[in-house]
Amino acid sequence: MKIIIISGTPGCGKTSVSKKISEKINAKIISLNELTVSENLTVKYDKKRETHIVDFNKLIPYVENLIELYNKENIDFLLIEGHFSDAIPEKYIDYAIILRCNPDELYKRLEIRGYNIEKIRENIQAEILGNCTNFLIQKQIKSPMYEIETTNLTIDSIAKIIIDLIVNNINVEKYILGKIDWLEILSQNDRIDEFFD
Repeated sequence: MKIIIISGTPGCGKTSVSKKISEKINAKIISLNELTVSENLTVKYDKKRETHIVDFNKLIPYVENLIELYNKENIDFLLIEGHFSDAIPEKYIDYAIILRCNPDELYKRLEIRGYNIEKIRENIQAEILGNCTNFLIQKQIKSPMYEIETTNLTIDSIAKIIIDLIVNNINVEKYILGKIDWLEILSQNDRIDEFFD
């Protein structure tokens, strides 16, 4: 069983893409956000930021147990999706995929979700700074890591790209880390002040 973590700022398509992939290949999904809430693996709820604070001391052992259970089943791939999937220990990561989205499009998506303006700005800033990518780089994992720019792609096409990468080893060079730099693009267009005070 190969384990693929799918990371990215909220709104980049992790959950939808994971579901689509599982329809096309022999894969199970662990959705970290859902798991954290359903199994009460939190420290508290942050009302101001409208988010649960994850208790990683509870979450990681729980996920490790799930991995062991799935490993006994006849599953080819386990997808672990969530914007904090970088917390998964390196020994369990066979591939890391980070979904990215243009800040303007991401703003619209988060607005549709009903996020308050403060939460939208926090997530947009995280996307611009490439936090999800940086967290994985800091882990210095030896497994392949890829970034996919999802802004103008359908869920089906993103799923196909990921399947091509993890099953068929196709287009590997195209999605290597470091090709997406929103900070540089915004800087060139003198727009950084729109997102940062």
